Amino acid sequence: MSKLVAIVGDTGNGKSHSIQFLDPKETYIINVADKELPFKGSSKLYNRDNQNHKVVSDANEIIRLLTTLSDKATHIKNIIIEDGNYIMAFNLVDKATEIGYTKFSVMAQQMVNLIKTAKKLRDDINVFYFSHQEELEDSGEIVAYKMKTAGKMIDNQVKMEGLFTVVLYAVTETKGEKTDYHFVTNKYKKYPAKSPQGMFGDIKIPNNLQEVVNKINDYYN
Repeated sequence: MSKLVAIVGDTGNGKSHSIQFLDPKETYIINVADKELPFKGSSKLYNRDNQNHKVVSDANEIIRLLTTLSDKATHIKNIIIEDGNYIMAFNLVDKATEIGYTKFSVMAQQMVNLIKTAKKLRDDINVFYFSHQEELEDSGEIVAYKMKTAGKMIDNQVKMEGLFTVVLYAVTETKGEKTDYHFVTNKYKKYPAKSPQGMFGDIKIPNNLQEVVNKINDYYN
């Protein structure tokens, strides 16, 4: 069984930046939103010629790609689903003219199937599902955050966080002119992060995916 990790955070909080620490020879990026990666040399490291990058936004196509990578690309150890929440967003736009609630049920089913597939890959694969965060408010005050979906019609059918054992939140802390970027590993302030007890020694760790991989491998092996 593969290891599935959600990386959640606002734009600019260092989610994509954390990819740069991984070995591109062992990493495959599924780029849902077709955006450039925010670190120097990324387009030379990850591209079609290197066979480690593909732009895909359809859930069923991503499921097929995950299965192919697991079965045939034995050198791949890390799979990034970059901006996974756009799978739902783009699907919703494509089905904007459809009447009724069936499209939301189908969308929720597709996402559950995608996550289930991501959990059933080779034992030596880590799958990182990147998602934006969404604010939860009460009387105009932010009381918590959650993984962003296509809206309440999806949230009523599936709680995305419940499908993951590890959910890390990307956060920033600014002191003077310096901004530090971290992953939060367990519940902290308004961030509902979670991970198995003892997997990470600290509540905040550097936003470095290779360090996350090392901790996961140490924990399970």
